[in-house]
Amino acid sequence: MGQFDRKAQSQPKHGKPSDSGASRAPPPPPKSRPLERGPGLKKKAPPKKPQPPKNGVPNLQPNILPVELQQLILDIFRATFPFEDFADLKPMLGKINEALVQGDFEEALRTEEFREGYAIRWSPTRALIFANVFEQICDEHRNSPWVERLLGGDGDGPAKALCFGGGAAEVMAMAGAMRYRRADAAGKPTPYLDLHLLDAADWSGVVSKLTTGLETPPELSKYASAAARARNASFLSPQALKVTCTQTRVLDLTQEELQSLFPPDVTLVTLLFTLNDLYTTSIRRATSFLRKLTAVVPTGCLLLVADAHGASSTADGKENGQEEPYPMSWLLDKVMLPTQLKVEDELMPKREWEKLMGDMNRLFKFPEKGLSYPAGLENLKMQVHLFKRV
Repeated sequence: MGQFDRKAQSQPKHGKPSDSGASRAPPPPPKSRPLERGPGLKKKAPPKKPQPPKNGVPNLQPNILPVELQQLILDIFRATFPFEDFADLKPMLGKINEALVQGDFEEALRTEEFREGYAIRWSPTRALIFANVFEQICDEHRNSPWVERLLGGDGDGPAKALCFGGGAAEVMAMAGAMRYRRADAAGKPTPYLDLHLLDAADWSGVVSKLTTGLETPPELSKYASAAARARNASFLSPQALKVTCTQTRVLDLTQEELQSLFPPDVTLVTLLFTLNDLYTTSIRRATSFLRKLTAVVPTGCLLLVADAHGASSTADGKENGQEEPYPMSWLLDKVMLPTQLKVEDELMPKREWEKLMGDMNRLFKFPEKGLSYPAGLENLKMQVHLFKRV
């Protein structure tokens, strides 16, 4: 196992909170255009309607992180939130799951106990998935400012990221990606990564415990050899990772408030299993949020969006089959990649994002052997989109 040869000895949560507020969705694309009459005018073809993702053979998400390192991440979850028997947690987890199914994220994450339960049951799966997505970005976009700083190629400071809807999974995923890419992130006090998590739930307690687990060498058996004790080190050095938590409802942020969250050297923004929840709350307000985001994100910054495969939202007041849902990917591209129209010999609006990745049908499969976690790990089908501000 080499540098990952360690085990935790302890024995014994992005759904995301929704925002309230009335909203209206944009009108759906018309089924046909009215017949235009006059000399030389012909009936125009109707515009294309948004289509749901096709259910073909999914693309496999590369499993880049070594199994030994993935197990260390699981060990930290296990040691940070110890329990004697996973069966004892099932009544509480059942309440959380019921609230998540109903879309009541405020109820699902309303107490510290519930947030820790979410971190035990659902965050480990997503942490490993997100970590491997980050690793793919490092492989394929090494010239981006975030990857350059993460890898140590830019001496101007740590890699800074804002995670909307961020919590336990994002912290552990980033820690895993940094540990894999920077072997010197363990045991040496050098700041490499600066995360700012923004969510309507208060994740500060859960995140504080996890960062302590990342920075503390695991407890060894009293029978451990001298060599094992010599190799025993924390997952990360105490100063390698800085995490700030802000409890806020992102759809309520004004342009000025959002601007204040963006230092000029932010190089990555994430919306991981968060954007469709915002669209479900209000398509109009979520669209407005993305436009505000576009106005404040610095040039070269990456925007990573991941969500469930086939995620979609229905306009307010049009539920129960009264209107077809809008695919999340279609809503996203309408804002990020608007169609250019020629107005008085000018192309408007100006394209402000470049799409680097757009995978609507991706499957992450855990290794068949080598990973152990009492709460279980679940393969996940998802969609992943990566944009760069230009």
